[in-house]
Amino acid sequence: MKEERNARLLLLFVVVIWGLNVVMVKYLSDFFTPTMLAAWRIGAAALLLSAMVGKQHGFRKISGREWLTITGIAVSGIFLHQITLSAGLKLTTASTGSLILGLNPLVTMVLAYFLFREPLTTRKIGGVLLGLCGVFLVVFGASWEQTSSLQFGKGEWLVVIAMLGYVISGMFIKKATQTLPVMVVTAYSHVVATILLAITATGEQMSSGELFTLPTDWFVWAVLLFSAFVATGLGSIWWNSGIRIIGAGRTAMYINGMPMLSLIFSVIFLGESITWIHIVGFSAVFLAIMLGTAKPKSETPPLSQSA
Repeated sequence: MKEERNARLLLLFVVVIWGLNVVMVKYLSDFFTPTMLAAWRIGAAALLLSAMVGKQHGFRKISGREWLTITGIAVSGIFLHQITLSAGLKLTTASTGSLILGLNPLVTMVLAYFLFREPLTTRKIGGVLLGLCGVFLVVFGASWEQTSSLQFGKGEWLVVIAMLGYVISGMFIKKATQTLPVMVVTAYSHVVATILLAITATGEQMSSGELFTLPTDWFVWAVLLFSAFVATGLGSIWWNSGIRIIGAGRTAMYINGMPMLSLIFSVIFLGESITWIHIVGFSAVFLAIMLGTAKPKSETPPLSQSA
């Protein structure tokens, strides 16, 4: 009983940190290029995860097929996700970005239907439509207030790509964790992604001919390390610990609060404003996720990876 109570408290903390992480990435995007930011964040998280895996599981031999699956996770859910998320948050608000990311469970459900023919009920379809209405209300409503026209800008599209990359990686995670421990999959995929991000960031610097100057403000580095170690590294481990103790189904419901938490943090730390459009839109998305992801106790959704 005490273990379950502690797990619930830890899951609440993880969701709060993940909601804050969207704001932290938005803040850090002013000091790093998208690829450079992703390389530093994921690289730091990979070091922590690798050390923990080495202590707990040892560095086990991975088959060629398992490496292909891990590479799929690294490319879609980390490399593509992190770059497009950082670039998108440069061009849109953290609140709008978190709202789009909040559609993850609904999009996963639709993709699972087309790929694995998992049942798509009327209630789930209603949840998808309601969620899309909530996102469109916030994005188009904000653009109308600013420019008197309706537009879905480059920043919003980049966050959509980031969200889709993360959703696709969930399919690879489901496959990889059939033969490997979750922590091993998470650590190895972060190492592969770090290599890809480092190569890409170096190539960008060489092609631009400009020397990137690293920030000198200690606070910027403190935010980056907190995002990497706590939100990405420890957050994924704590999340998986919650799955082990209270089950995947009940654990997944905690993620529904992340978009609203990101909105609150963006107001507190970034000075973004809350309008009636945000309230209605976020309420619609929250109800959509509750409606669309409601499952019988016998069903369990796929594991989450990290933020």
